[in-house]
Amino acid sequence: MAERLLAVDVGNTRIGLGVYGEGRWLARFRIRTVAERTPEEHGVLIRQLLEESGLSPRGLSRAILGSVVPPVTEALKELLGSWLGRAPLIVGPGVRTGLNLRVDHPSELGADLVANGVAAYERFGGACIVVDFGTATSFTCVDAGGALVGVAIAPGLATAADALAKRAALLPEVTLQPPPRAMGRNTQEAMQSGLIFGYVGLVKELIARLRAELAPRAKVIATGDHAPVITPLVEEIEAVDPWLTLEGLRLIAARNP
Repeated sequence: MAERLLAVDVGNTRIGLGVYGEGRWLARFRIRTVAERTPEEHGVLIRQLLEESGLSPRGLSRAILGSVVPPVTEALKELLGSWLGRAPLIVGPGVRTGLNLRVDHPSELGADLVANGVAAYERFGGACIVVDFGTATSFTCVDAGGALVGVAIAPGLATAADALAKRAALLPEVTLQPPPRAMGRNTQEAMQSGLIFGYVGLVKELIARLRAELAPRAKVIATGDHAPVITPLVEEIEAVDPWLTLEGLRLIAARNP
């Protein structure tokens, strides 16, 4: 039977999982990140999702794990080791990525940033910027020669909205969508204007500054939960791929047979 790879991207808010085999993604899904979840609890949940897609842990050949949540890393390492009979490949120092990590402290780079850079460079073959709209919003920069040369990190859109609602007693939680006008006529519109249009300004300014340092025509691709909210308002973003990080993990796995 052809090899089937399970790729797992553990973020602070969500875990993305995908099974790749026969030259395509056979299934992809997301679950909420819960740091306290045990290996057994992860196993029940992931097994159910696999079976709903007509798959089974027994059909998996390998696994790759990229994680920024250490307790979940350990739980999934134990689970996947029991399923596969060998430890999963964990993205970190010593793993071949195909990118030159030209930053001061490569070990500080999150696995998601590296995977994003790998996938974007494979797609464009030149200078590119990945904007990942997650718990934080990250901007990963890869130069024309395939070196990851820098990152910018800002609070995520939902993170900023939550902080505003929690720290200002009279401000409510709001739906994260563009309001009909910049000049809000009620509290919800006012907050949506500041959050959405203000965030658009943040993204456009950072892209402009990063392109000035990286390459004026660097391609820009977006991923992450809140990409659908912001990308229609930012013409500099040329492509959107909600599963970009998983694709990067797949490519890294292929480079570490």
